[in-house]
Amino acid sequence: MSTTIARPPQPAVIPAPAGGDPRIRSRVSPMGRVRAIIHRHGHFIAYAAIGVSAVVVDVSAFAIFATLLGMHVLVANGISTGIALVYSFVVNSFGNFKVTDRILLRFLSFSAVAGVGLIVSSLMIAVSVGVLAMDPIVAKAITLPVVLVLQFTLNKTVTFGSRLGRTAS
Repeated sequence: MSTTIARPPQPAVIPAPAGGDPRIRSRVSPMGRVRAIIHRHGHFIAYAAIGVSAVVVDVSAFAIFATLLGMHVLVANGISTGIALVYSFVVNSFGNFKVTDRILLRFLSFSAVAGVGLIVSSLMIAVSVGVLAMDPIVAKAITLPVVLVLQFTLNKTVTFGSRLGRTAS
C-alpha cells in the first residue's frame, strides 16, 4: 500500500500573454513578492540595516565618551567611529556575507572602502554647499544613498568578494 502526502497548493505564476501587459505576470501574493525581493536583494537590505545599527552604535558611543566621560569631542568622535567601523565589519563579515577568511586583509579593505565613502560624501557636500548654496543637512542627506550604494558595491565585490579569494554567499 502506497501513501502519498498531499502538498499544499502553490501560487501559480502565470506569464503575461503575448501582446499583453508585461506588468501583469503572476498571481503571487504580496508576501510572496516581499519574499522574492528579500531573496533577490537580501545582502543589500541587510547591509543597509547593519549600517543603520552602526550609526546607533556610533552615536551612542560618542554620547558616552563625550558627555558621560567628558572626553574631547574629536577624540570621542574618533573612538566612536572606530567602534562603529569594527562593529559593522564584524556583523557584515560573519552575519551578512558569511566570509571570514583573510580577516585582517578584509578589514583593511572594508576600512579603505569607508574612506572612499568619506571622500565622496565630503566632495559632494563641498560642491552642494559651496557651489550650489544648498542647505548642509540637505546636502548630507543627498550623499547617504549615493555612499550606501557605492560602499555596498565595493564591499560586496572587493572586500567580501572573489578578488580577495572568495565570493560572498
